[in-house]
Formats: sequence, structure tokens, C-alpha cells
Amino acid sequence: MLRNYIPLYLLSLIILATSGCFSVSDEEQLLSSSGEIRANDPYCSAAKTEPNPAEMLNATEFTLVSWNIYKENKEGWKKDLLTLSNASDLILLQEAYLTQTLNQFLVTSGQKWDMISAFRYRGIHAGVMTIGDIPAQTSCAQRATEPIAFLPKSSLINYYPIRNTQHTLLVANIHAINFTLGIKEFSEQLLHIKTVLANHQGPIVFGGDFNTWSDQRELALDQLIGNEELGLHKVDFVSNEAPLVWGHRLDHIFFRGLKVIKAEIIPVESSDHYPLKVQFEFVPENE
Repeated sequence: MLRNYIPLYLLSLIILATSGCFSVSDEEQLLSSSGEIRANDPYCSAAKTEPNPAEMLNATEFTLVSWNIYKENKEGWKKDLLTLSNASDLILLQEAYLTQTLNQFLVTSGQKWDMISAFRYRGIHAGVMTIGDIPAQTSCAQRATEPIAFLPKSSLINYYPIRNTQHTLLVANIHAINFTLGIKEFSEQLLHIKTVLANHQGPIVFGGDFNTWSDQRELALDQLIGNEELGLHKVDFVSNEAPLVWGHRLDHIFFRGLKVIKAEIIPVESSDHYPLKVQFEFVPENE
């Protein structure tokens, strides 16, 4: 999110990025609850593994939450994350830092997760993370470097098998490029993700912190993601609870092949973003 005093925030980022606190690997690294660190295919062209019948999504409905957790910097984040975890099947986190506290939380909950290590801060992996009651069948990730702060933003794409169907649910989780002089880099990041989404035949959820703090950015997002080729629709959150930056919401969820049963914004004090929670219903394949 844009802080109250942007020049000071940018200066702080640049100082930190050049101080040795941050490190960026040469290629994308995928982390997971299995404990492995694996090389990444950013376009998900690798073959999907055969799913375990006991580890498939319910063929009727599921609940998903998207939340920028603000690096776990505010008190109460763990309590709020537990509440969200108990009431959802999938959680998309942005600004997740794989600290001992978060790792222990995930171990205790028994949930499965995947994360792209966009960079390390003092040795701690940071990026977007997707948590689920079941493991993803396949995952891939992308990074895009902030042109001003020089640190990568990241996107994670997971595929989840659905019971009684050959299709998988594609879940894309993004933390979009923020500080730029134009929208070139922002649009390029979205275009790379669009390439993966366009090749998917089943239902899709695409959510996260899009950093759409201007009319220009919102228009670019709507034109690229909301076109007929992808067939995506934006979840309509009627609540006015969400924090705004210059009159714009930063967080969104798009979907395809699904129906929205309920959508809500959940006010919290443990982050500068509010979680978005959506209950989806699968649309029968013959509809």
C-alpha cells in the first residue's frame, strides 16, 4: 500500500535495498510445505502430477481469502490469520515473510502451502504465499522487478484438482509492481500472467494486491484481465470498508467458471489491507 509519505518510504526502500539486508536469487525459487526448494517454470508448462483422490477440492463450492498481511508487522496478525484459515479452503497472502512464527503457525495448522521467494530480507524468504487444505497439483511463479525500489514483486499460480471432473482450478496470487513513472512495467507483469491464464481450460480465480492506486492502473487492469479472451469477471464487493488510496481500491479478485455466493471485506487492525473473502460455487461444465 502507499504510505502517507511516499518519498520517505521510497528512500527507506532504496537504502535498505543497498544496505545488504536484502538478497535476490538469480532465478525464481518455489518453496512448499513439503520442505523442498525447487527451480521454477514460470509458464507452468510442466506436466501435472496425478492427484490423490483424498486431496481434491469439493466439486460444489469453496471459500477463498486474499490478504496483504503487511509483512506480519502489526500485532494480531496470527489471530486474524487463524480465524481466516478456519473459515476458508484457500488463502492468498501477499507480503508474506516466512518467519519462524509464520512457519510454526503453518506446521501447527497442518495446511499445505506454496510460496515464491521473491527476495530474502535478512535471510527470511519474502513473497506471495498460497495456503490450502489440500496441496496444489502443480505450481509455478513469476517475478517482476520494481524499477524504483529494485526489488522483485511476485506472482504464484497453483492448480488444484476438483473432485468428479478432469479440470483443475487455477488460482493466481499477485503482488503487483507498485512505484513506477508510468504503467509499462505494471502492464508487462499482468501480460505475463495472462499468458498462463489464457492456456487454462477450467475455472480460474485471480486475486491479490494489484496496487491499482490510479485511474490509469485500474483501466490497464480491466482492459487486460477483463477481456473476452480470458472470460474473467471481477468480484463486486459492495462494502465501503476497504482502505482506499487516492480513491482507489488496491485489492481485487477475478473469477471464471464460478458463481459468487457471498463476498465480503473483513476489517482488521493487523494489516494496512483488509482481507477479501469470497464463497464460490462451481458452475457445472455443461452450463
